[in-house]
Amino acid sequence: MTQTTRKFVIAAAIGVIALLLWWWSAGRRGESTAGPEDAAGASGGPAIATGPLGDEARLSRFDPRRADRSTISGRVHAADGRGIAGATVCAGSSAPGLGSEEQAARACTTSAVDGSYRIEGLLPVRQFVHASAPGHVPGQYRAGPGRRASTLVTLRAGQETAGIDVLLAAGGVELKGVVRDLSGGELEGALVSSGFAYARSGADGTFTLWVAPGEAYIEAHHDGYVKGWMMGLAPGMTFEIALTPESVLVGRVVRVEDGAPVAGASVYAEKHLDTFAQAVTDADGNFRIVGLKPGAYGLEAFHDEAYGTGPESAVLGLGETSEPIVIKAHPAFLVEGTVVIAGGESCERGWVRLVDKAVGGRAGQVEADGLVRIRGVLPGTYEAQVECDTYVAEPSYEPVAVVDAAIRGLRWQVQRGQAIRGRVVLSGGTGARGFHVGAEPQADAAAARARTTRAWSEPTAEDGRFELLGLLPGRYGVSASSGDHPRLEPPLEVELPEGQDLEDILVTVPATGELRGTVKDSEGLAVKGVEVMLRGGQNELPTTRTLDDGSFRLAHVPAGEYRVQAVSASVPLQAPGTTDDDVQGTAVTVATGEVREVQLVVESQHGRIVGRVVDSAGGPLSDAFVEATRESDSAAAGAGDALRDSRWSMWGGETRKLTDQDGRFELSRLGDGNYTLVAQRRGGGEGSVEHVKTGSEVEIKIADAGSVTGTVRIQGGGSPQEFEVTLHEPSTGWRTGDKFFRTGGVFRFPEVPQGSYRVIVEAAEGSSSTKASVSEGGRAEVQVELLPLLTVRGRVLDARSGEPVPGMEVRIRARGLVQFFTMSDNTPKGQTSDEQGRFEVEKVAAGAAEAIVLPKDWVDNGYGWTSIALQVPSTGATSVELPPLRIAKQRVKEGEAPGDLGLRVRPPAPETEPGEGKLIVGSIRPGGPAMRAGLQIGDEIVSVDGQDVTGPNGYLFHELSAVPAGTTVKLGLGRGATIEVVADAVK
Repeated sequence: MTQTTRKFVIAAAIGVIALLLWWWSAGRRGESTAGPEDAAGASGGPAIATGPLGDEARLSRFDPRRADRSTISGRVHAADGRGIAGATVCAGSSAPGLGSEEQAARACTTSAVDGSYRIEGLLPVRQFVHASAPGHVPGQYRAGPGRRASTLVTLRAGQETAGIDVLLAAGGVELKGVVRDLSGGELEGALVSSGFAYARSGADGTFTLWVAPGEAYIEAHHDGYVKGWMMGLAPGMTFEIALTPESVLVGRVVRVEDGAPVAGASVYAEKHLDTFAQAVTDADGNFRIVGLKPGAYGLEAFHDEAYGTGPESAVLGLGETSEPIVIKAHPAFLVEGTVVIAGGESCERGWVRLVDKAVGGRAGQVEADGLVRIRGVLPGTYEAQVECDTYVAEPSYEPVAVVDAAIRGLRWQVQRGQAIRGRVVLSGGTGARGFHVGAEPQADAAAARARTTRAWSEPTAEDGRFELLGLLPGRYGVSASSGDHPRLEPPLEVELPEGQDLEDILVTVPATGELRGTVKDSEGLAVKGVEVMLRGGQNELPTTRTLDDGSFRLAHVPAGEYRVQAVSASVPLQAPGTTDDDVQGTAVTVATGEVREVQLVVESQHGRIVGRVVDSAGGPLSDAFVEATRESDSAAAGAGDALRDSRWSMWGGETRKLTDQDGRFELSRLGDGNYTLVAQRRGGGEGSVEHVKTGSEVEIKIADAGSVTGTVRIQGGGSPQEFEVTLHEPSTGWRTGDKFFRTGGVFRFPEVPQGSYRVIVEAAEGSSSTKASVSEGGRAEVQVELLPLLTVRGRVLDARSGEPVPGMEVRIRARGLVQFFTMSDNTPKGQTSDEQGRFEVEKVAAGAAEAIVLPKDWVDNGYGWTSIALQVPSTGATSVELPPLRIAKQRVKEGEAPGDLGLRVRPPAPETEPGEGKLIVGSIRPGGPAMRAGLQIGDEIVSVDGQDVTGPNGYLFHELSAVPAGTTVKLGLGRGATIEVVADAVK
C-alpha cells in the first residue's frame, strides 16, 4: 500500500477506536505526554490538593437514575415549516456515567398530525434527538449552523424542555431488512438503527427504515444478544443481520480496606484489542455487563474515591454468564474541571486526558457545561492533554498534582483557531451538495516538530458552501469527496496566514463518467451485497455494493482505465477456474460524460460445509460457535494465514453458526475453496481445522484449555504496583492481555489454548518478556524480572541517499505488541525527528523491540509507515544510541496507485526471527512483467535498484518496489543475476 492507502485505512480504523478510547483510555498507561508550560489553573506551580477529604466533598455526585424523569418536546418539520406527521422520533444519551446498556437504549414516539412530539421518562442528562419519516432523509436536533452546532439537550430533573425541533429534508429512500439469530429464527422487537433513523423489527423479524440514498451502516440491538451490524446500499438491497447470543459479566466492587460495597463505580470490560463495554454498580456494589462476545475480558473499576482491577481475566464462553467476580478497589481521587473556549463559552464535545509517565493515564469526557470528571486518579503529577472538537488546545497546560485529596475547579482553555471557507462546485460551476471537505497539514521541513491541525466540514448544502474550523496557521491540502464521488487528487494547496481566515476558496470537482454492471456467479445467480471496487491510476476511487439482483452503479468515475473487481472481506472474488495468483476482475475504460456497462462472473457462492464440534473426550458440544475464514490458494500464501486472519474477523454473514444439541453445524453461502474453521465453546476453549474444502464434512475438537501464571519482580527487589501482561502465540495469532494492580506481582490467565507463547510485561518500573509453552489442559508458570527502562536516541535517515529525514514520529515498543496511533499533537517533541533526523524516545525496555516510524500527524512528506525490528542493548547505562533507522522514500506520488510488477513474495513463517527472513518469490503472474524479465519461482530477491534488502533490510522491499506504471526496477537475485522489471499499469 502507498502512504495514502495506509493513511486512510488506518484513519478509518482510528475513527472507530477513538470513540472507544473515551471509555477505556482512563485505565491505560499513558504513552504520549506534553511538557508543562502555560498555566490553566492556579499560577506559580502545579495545582496541588492536600489534606483529608471533608464531609462536604464526600457528598455523592448527582445520580440521574434516582432523580425525577425529564421530558423533551418539539416538532418535526420540513424546510417550508410544515409539520411532518408519522415521523419516528427517538431520544438517547451517551453521557459519561451511564452503562453501555443505558447508552444503547432509545426512547421513541411518533409525531402527531402537526408534527409535534413529546417523549417522557428520560434521564436528566444530556440527550440527543433523532427523527426519520417516510420520503425524508433522517435528521437530528441542531441549534446553530455548521460544525459547531449544538446537537445535545441538557435536561433538568422533573422538567420539560420544549422547542427541540428537527428539520427533515426530502429525498429519503426505503431500506428493508430482517433480524435473525444464528439458528435462523426471526427476532421480534430488535431496535434497528442507521444513523438518525430507528425502527423495531416485527414478529417475522422484518424492519423498514427511511434513510439517505447510498451506502448505509445498520446496527441491531436485542435483549440477550450481542449487537449486530452490516454495511449495505439503499434502496434495492435487503439487509440480513444475524445476532449472536450475548455473554454476561457479573460481579461486585468492594473497598479493599473493609470490604464495603462501592456504589456508583463505572466498571469497564475490555476484550483485548476488540470489545469495550461498561456498567455502573448499584447501591450494593453489584454490576452486570451485558451484550459481550465470547472471550477473555479484563475488568477495571473507577470511582470518585477508588480504583481497582479484576483479579484475573474473566473468560466467557458463548452465551455464558460468569461467576460473580469481586473487584477490590483501592483509594484514589477525583480530578474535576471545565473546558472553556476563550471568550467564556464552554466546550460541548471533547475530553481531557491526564498522563503521568510513572503512574499512567486517566481520561474524562466533556459533560454538560464543559464539565470534565476524571475518576480513580492515583497520586502523581499529571500533564493534561485537552481535546475540544473544532477548537485548538493550548500547547501545554499546568500540571495537576494529586496527593491525597480530590481536586476541583480546574480550568482548561481552548482557542477558536482560524478557518478556511469556500465552495465546492461541479465542473460547470454549480454548487455541489453533500460533499465533505477536509484540510490536511502539509509538510514543512524547516519546522519538523511544529504543531499541526486538521479539520473536516459538515456536508455541503445546495450552494456547495463549506467551513473548516479550528486551524492553526500553515499550509494545507484541501480536498472534497462524497459517498459516490472520488476524493479530489491532488488536493488544492492553500496557505492559511497568521491571524487571518481564508475566504472564498473554490474547490472544483472534475467531471466524471458512469459505470454500471452486474455480478453473477458461475451458475448465473446474482451475487448480492459484495463490494465493487476499482483499481487504476489513483488510490482514492469510488466504491459501491451490489443490490439484491446483483446490479451495481458507480455514478461518478474519473475518466481513465481501470480494473473493476467484486470484493468480499477485502479479497477479490475469483472468476471460475482461476486462483488468487491470477488478476481478478474486468478491464474497463471510462470516458467523461459516458456510461459504460460491465458484467463480472465469479465462482459459485453457494458452497457449504457441514460438521460436528466435540470436546476432548469426543462428546458433542451444543451451542458452540463456529466461524469460517477463506484460505488463499496463492502459491505465495503462508501456512496458517487464515487462522491468524480469523482473529480479526468482522463477525458477519453466513460464515458463522451455532451448533445444535448434537454438536452439528452447517455453513452455507460460501465461495468454492478451502477454509479454516474455528470453534469456541460455552465455558471457554477453542479448536480449529485448516484446509476444509467446500462440500466437506468435518469434525472440530475443542481441546482442554490450559493456563499461564506468573510473578513479576523489579530488578533489585520488590514488585510493580501496576503492570500489563500480553500473551501472543505467533503461529495461531491468538492474543490476549490484561492489567494487574497491587497483586504483589502475581498474574494469571485462565483458559489459554495450547501453544508456544511470548509473554510481554510492561510497567512504569521496567519491561521484559519471556516464553511459555502451554500443553493441552496444562499449566505454564513463568517468572519475569523487569529490565530498567531506557532513553533511546538515534537518527532517521533516507535509505538511499543517507540524508536525515525530519518530521518522522518514532515509537518503540516491545516486539509483539499491537500499537494504535492517533492524529494528535501530544507526542513529545523529542520523539519527532528534527532537521538532523535526530529523535529521542523515553521509557524503552531493553531487548527485542519494534520501531514504528511514520510522518508526524500523518503529514504527507513523501514517506510512509515503516516497521523496523531492532534489538535495544542493555548496557547498564540509562540511555543508549541506536544505529540509524533507515527508511525509503515513496516512489509513487500522494494519491497515485503503484504499477504491477507481477510477482508475490512468500511471507516468513511466524516464528522467523527478524533479520533471518528471506524474500523468496512465491508466485509470478503469467505473462506479467516479472515473467517477461525472467524471474523464477523460488528466486531470492537480494536488492532493489542496488539497495540491499536482505536480512534486517528486508522491510525496505515493499516501499522500494512500489513504483509508478512504466518504471523499470532492477532486482538483484540470490543466484547472481540482475533482472529489469518494467511495472505494468493495472489492467
